[in-house]
Amino acid sequence: MKKKYMIIGGFLVFLSIVAFEKVYEGEIAEWFKQPVVLNDERQSVEEVSSIVDDSFIEKEKVSFAEHERFIGLTADEVTDEFGEPKRIDLSAYGYDWWIYPTSNNSYMQIGIEDDQVVTVFLTGDIRGKSLSFGQTYNEINELLHFQKNVDVKTSDGGVYQFELTDEDVNTRPIAELGGHWVQFYFDSYTKELSSMRIIVNDVLIRQRPYSVSYRGSLPERPVFSKDEWSRIESGNARQIFDFTNVIRSRHGLDPFEWEGKVAEVAYLHSMDMSNNQYFSHTSPTYGELSDRFSNGDVPFMLAGENIAAKYIDGVASVEGWLNSEGHRVNILHKEFTHLGVGVYQEYYTQNFMTPWQL
Repeated sequence: MKKKYMIIGGFLVFLSIVAFEKVYEGEIAEWFKQPVVLNDERQSVEEVSSIVDDSFIEKEKVSFAEHERFIGLTADEVTDEFGEPKRIDLSAYGYDWWIYPTSNNSYMQIGIEDDQVVTVFLTGDIRGKSLSFGQTYNEINELLHFQKNVDVKTSDGGVYQFELTDEDVNTRPIAELGGHWVQFYFDSYTKELSSMRIIVNDVLIRQRPYSVSYRGSLPERPVFSKDEWSRIESGNARQIFDFTNVIRSRHGLDPFEWEGKVAEVAYLHSMDMSNNQYFSHTSPTYGELSDRFSNGDVPFMLAGENIAAKYIDGVASVEGWLNSEGHRVNILHKEFTHLGVGVYQEYYTQNFMTPWQL
C-alpha cells in the first residue's frame, strides 16, 4: 500500500514539473541559456567582421573627382581633350603609355590598351585642378583606411591577395575606389602625396607590385622581341627623366638637361647588372662610376648615381629613390646639372653629372 502511494505521489510531482515548465517556459530558457555560445570566439570574429564591413561601406562613399576620371575613356576622347601626346611609349604590360608633361609641376601618363584607358599615372594639377584626396598621408588614410592585405578579383574569376609590408602601407598603399584600384605614392620625408596611379584589376594583376598569394595560376605577362624591349627601355628612361624634373620643380630646383653620353654609360651599367646578376655601384668588370665615365669618354666635375631593380616601371623607381635618403640627395642636388638614364629590362640607372665649365 505504501508503495502504491509513493508511485501516485511521484506521478503527481511529475505532472507539477511539466505544468511549471509549460507556464514558465520563457523564463527557464533564459535561466539555462548556454554561456559558451555567448563567449564563442567565432561570434567575436563575426562582430569584428561587421565593423570591418561598416568601414568598407564608408570607403565606398569616397569617389573620384570629375577631373580624376580617366578609366574607360577611348583614345579619341583622350586626344580630343588633351591633344596629341608628346610621345607614345610601349609598356612592359601590353598597353601603350601616352605621355603628357602638362607643365613643370604636373605630369600625366595615360595607359591605353584596345583603344581604352586602363591605367593612368598622375601628379600635380590635372585638368586644371590639384588631386582631390588631400595632401597628407593621414588625411587620405583617414578616408580610405589602408590595409596590409588586399584582395583583387579579375575578369576571368581569379582571386588574388596582395600582402603589403609596413613600408608599402606607409609609402605606396593601395585602395579600391569607384570599382578601380588606386596606388598612392607618398613622400615619406614630407608625408605628402607625391603621385597616384589608377588602374583596372586585370592590369594590376599583370604588374604584381606587391607580394601576392593566389588560387590557380598567375596570368602570363606579354612576351616581347628584342626591338620591343628596346622601345620599352627607352620609354622608361625618358619617363624617369621627365618625372625627375617634375620633382625638381616641385622643390624649387632647376631641371636637369638630358646628356646622351651619360645615358649610354647608365644603360651599360643596367645591362651589366642584369646580365651578371649583381646589384651594386661597383661593376666586377667595369669598376666604379668614375671608371665607367672615363670609359665612356665623359669628362665631369661632379658625378653621382642612383640604381634600382625590380620596380614595375620607371616612374615607380623614381618614387622609390625619392624615399631613400642617399638617392633623394642626388635627385635634389643643387650642383648637378645634367642627367642620363639607362634602363635594361627591370634594372634602372640614373647618372648625374656636372661638366667642367668651359
